[in-house]
Amino acid sequence: MSYPEYPDTRHPLRRLAELLGELELGTGRLAGDSDGYPHIFGYRGPKLSELMEVEFVPIGDAIDDLMMIKSAAEVELVRESARWASRAHRLLQDYTRPGLTETQVSARAGIEATQELLAEYGDHYRAHAWGSSGPHAGYRGQIGAHGALPHSLATNASFGAGDTLVTGASCPMFGYFSELERTMILGEPSAAQQRYFGHMLALQELAIDRCRAGVSCAAVDTAVRDYFDRNGLMPLWRHHSGHAIGILYHEGPFLDIGDETTIEPGMIFTVEPGLYVEGLGGFRHSDTILVTDGDPEFLTDYPRDLGSLTLPLDPLD
Repeated sequence: MSYPEYPDTRHPLRRLAELLGELELGTGRLAGDSDGYPHIFGYRGPKLSELMEVEFVPIGDAIDDLMMIKSAAEVELVRESARWASRAHRLLQDYTRPGLTETQVSARAGIEATQELLAEYGDHYRAHAWGSSGPHAGYRGQIGAHGALPHSLATNASFGAGDTLVTGASCPMFGYFSELERTMILGEPSAAQQRYFGHMLALQELAIDRCRAGVSCAAVDTAVRDYFDRNGLMPLWRHHSGHAIGILYHEGPFLDIGDETTIEPGMIFTVEPGLYVEGLGGFRHSDTILVTDGDPEFLTDYPRDLGSLTLPLDPLD
């Protein structure tokens, strides 16, 4: 089977317009998430409504609204994603030692976790994700002082004693994602690292506790910012408190002071307020939680305390 590549001598959208006409859908009203090619991957082109005698009705917002509340089956896929993210993260933590690089450790953790997943699922596993397959965990460059950049890039940095480390792990599971992030310390934590870790943990616990049905997303982020302000930490604030997750790694609504969406049972959020200290690094946990009729439910399951996340300096056996 072949298909005309973009942009070809006849734009693919013109071919789509012809096909819709053959299906007697060339007049009246058409609905979709985009009136023509979205501006991604360099794609451009005419609007569909310019090629046909149709009124185009955008329904992207309605699709986003439908994605906000997860079904029981969707929740279980995110939960299973979280289980394998935790496994990849455990391997990442176990293999991190001074002198090794983030590339070495991340690759080993991801490969071994994926092999374990395939041993359990066999031929039945499907990632259904663009660009990734299997559990993965890494550092995204947030190693030592460089961790003060909340969305850093991997640099193949080497680990050193005393580094503050910020991790990230996930696993595409039949098209669904979770998010697990932890702050770890390589060697005995300093007084400053203990202080900021404590604030980070308090901020996340505060935000998770606010993720309840009937509360606005804005109220969650407001409570977090109030904590920053009360404790003189606003210079260390960099981003909002979290976002929804599911089919897309980032979905709406957002735990942001500007999002007044009312939280409802069935919503799934990553909750990740962080502090970023120049010269010392970043401090951020992220957990994937499910909103219920009662207390928020953790879908990720991984230690959050400093003792469990303090790494030894001795070489691997």
